[in-house]
Amino acid sequence: LLHTQEIKQCQQIMLLGKSGVGKSSSGNTILGRNAFGSDMRLVGVTKHCEKVTGKDVPVAVIDTPGLFETYCTKDIVREILKGIKLQEPGPHVFVLVVPIGRMTQEDQETNALIEEKFGPRVWDYTIVLFTHGDRLGNKTLNDVITESDENLRNFIRKCSGGFHVFNNRDLQDQLQVTSFIAKFQTLMALNGGGYYHTDLYPKEEREIRKRQMSILAKKDVEIRNKEWLLQEHYQGAELEEKKKQLVRYTEDEDDDGEEKEEAEDDDE
Repeated sequence: LLHTQEIKQCQQIMLLGKSGVGKSSSGNTILGRNAFGSDMRLVGVTKHCEKVTGKDVPVAVIDTPGLFETYCTKDIVREILKGIKLQEPGPHVFVLVVPIGRMTQEDQETNALIEEKFGPRVWDYTIVLFTHGDRLGNKTLNDVITESDENLRNFIRKCSGGFHVFNNRDLQDQLQVTSFIAKFQTLMALNGGGYYHTDLYPKEEREIRKRQMSILAKKDVEIRNKEWLLQEHYQGAELEEKKKQLVRYTEDEDDDGEEKEEAEDDDE
């Protein structure tokens, strides 16, 4: 994890979108290397939020599980919100990744879900990133958007960061990356250089996040104390393995606690 000072200096991008749209591949394009696992399956490869810091670009990219997996949408939203909570101070820019084409009913429902959970101001911090730029042929992205349905055009107008396109098959094309970075830095400037913080969530989500932050602070103290005990009894590779087991156990506890908390919230 980055230290607090490094986090403040690093510009954080969080990728959002459905499974199979190319979030992980887009993260690799931004970073200029294969940092995130990706393939062509419709079922998402990314199961938890993953963060990778750029070597040659001044950004940290946070990949997220695919939204609208019909069997676990609620779990995925919880995982993404938990990822924001852990990646202090928060994302400076959200990048909504979509393939070139018309906006489907499922796309609209995904966008509605994002707005419900993050609040309507999420779009002030969002860039729409189209993938499969290699399919444009002789057309420009502007041509495709002009010819597309009204739902897509209206949605793009709602996003303050505008739109961009990637050809994720060509990691050597640095121009597409530098122009993307210029766009998200412009968006950051429009937002005063600030990040998307919990005060911008809907009230119910703010209350949930506040309780979770309190639980997380207590967990951090517990983990540190347990790590000190481990260091007294183990060394080297065995110590590292014990630390990994501790982290896995803590994550499982967090998931169980959050499921119980959400069930209580649903009953209210």
